[in-house]
Amino acid sequence: MAVTNYNPRNTDRKNEFLCEVDENDNLIGPVTREECHNETRKPWHRSTHAYLLDQNGDLFLSQRSFSKDTAAGMWTISAGGHVKFGDTPEATINKELEEELGIKTNLELIDKLIIDYGSEKEILYIFAGTTGDKLRFNPNEINQIKLFNFDTITNNFISGKFDLSGGSRDTFKHILKTGTLAKFRQKILLHSSNVQ
Repeated sequence: MAVTNYNPRNTDRKNEFLCEVDENDNLIGPVTREECHNETRKPWHRSTHAYLLDQNGDLFLSQRSFSKDTAAGMWTISAGGHVKFGDTPEATINKELEEELGIKTNLELIDKLIIDYGSEKEILYIFAGTTGDKLRFNPNEINQIKLFNFDTITNNFISGKFDLSGGSRDTFKHILKTGTLAKFRQKILLHSSNVQ
């Protein structure tokens, strides 16, 4: 079978144990990162995505490092990562925020997406949060991070002028359709206006 998405020259730990689950998110046991991503058996596994907004409701997006095992160099969510065996999605996303962006902030689980990409199968826990902190990205994980005007990036994404990596594309499309990110953003803007 031809490998279409997996980067064989990646710097991720191939033998790191992730959580294999069934399509209903019931834990089966440990599975290696390489087995999840090399497009052979394609076991279901857990992953996390975080969408970070600033106090004005604008959205931080990251460009993935060119050494990542999948979607190298593509624009993606603010931060994210796979749930290691023995960890929870909440613990995972908090570790990823520190590792990738050098910050700690309160996150809220806003949605969940069960998706088969064809090349891999994931249960995605989608979190949102806000920060006013200076982001210090890890170059092993992220090539750059940028703050986008929320309305502009949303319109550009919907019209096809801006694209995200596969998993991010699907979660962003999902949370725009369900309105869960918009509801979270409204809370931020309401809080900001009350503080002023």
